[in-house]
Amino acid sequence: MRNLRYNRKKIIILGLILICLLGLWRFMARNEETFELGHEPYISLYLHQKDETIRIKFEEYLIGAVAAEMPASFEMDALKAQAVCARTYAIKKLLEQKKFPQQADLSDDINSCQAYIDPADFAKANPKHHKELLRRIKKAVEETRGVIMLCNGEPIDALYHSTCGGRTEKAGDVWLKDLPYLNSVVCDYCAQSKHYATVQVFSTQQLKNNIACYSTDDLEIKIIETTASGRVKNLLINNVKLSGEEFRRLLNLPSNWWNFEIKKGKLIINSRGYGHGVGMCQFGANGMAQDGNDYKKILRHYYGHIEFNKISYDVLD
Repeated sequence: MRNLRYNRKKIIILGLILICLLGLWRFMARNEETFELGHEPYISLYLHQKDETIRIKFEEYLIGAVAAEMPASFEMDALKAQAVCARTYAIKKLLEQKKFPQQADLSDDINSCQAYIDPADFAKANPKHHKELLRRIKKAVEETRGVIMLCNGEPIDALYHSTCGGRTEKAGDVWLKDLPYLNSVVCDYCAQSKHYATVQVFSTQQLKNNIACYSTDDLEIKIIETTASGRVKNLLINNVKLSGEEFRRLLNLPSNWWNFEIKKGKLIINSRGYGHGVGMCQFGANGMAQDGNDYKKILRHYYGHIEFNKISYDVLD
């Protein structure tokens, strides 16, 4: 009976993977000018600063995405974890068929997609060691070629951030939509990040310049709601309600995980982490890799209820 249940589960998973691959094939078929069926696909990538679109092989695009999103000096298994995240994130975007400016498939604008850097620009930014650093990134992408993360047979929204500060955030506490693979988990590995704990001090004038509801020399702040991880969800400033995300944006705070004190007319913010806190903590991934964990174990820590699947581009014809 146990073997029968296992076989049924295996059949269901394989069926869901086939549906995912079929969706990618259909996307490719609808974009015949961009994709060559039976081979690694090309994608069109919008470069928002140059306001132009380039055509590039998908796995080559991932090299630029990993180079832009994670320090190339990180441990190899951290880079591999980042490569799988970037690939999964991009595949999900492709399947959603959301068009970016100039009808591109993807964009390098982090406000709507993930970052990308051209190898030539990467070399300029790292003049002394760019060959070795780029070699490491290429190795991470090549050794995870085609690997993506699935949940219930679909590519996950593989979100990631720089530093969680000790605990990641639940997706539903940021975007009001819970996802089974984006829950809050403890992270004991990102203390090496310079963003793990930071302090910012704001003068009265800075607050007046940035916060519209603060117009007097009297300042009253009250945190009225926090998320399960301890991040600020809502607060009152002089009895005006703001979301934690809005407050973070107004003062350019590194994260929503902070506490404060008012001293001599100045606001002192003590923050933990950097970024939205959802999904993989990149510095945590590096710490886990330094501790001997491989990329799949790293990813399973930050994303729950996932399965790994390897896309073989040659079987999509």
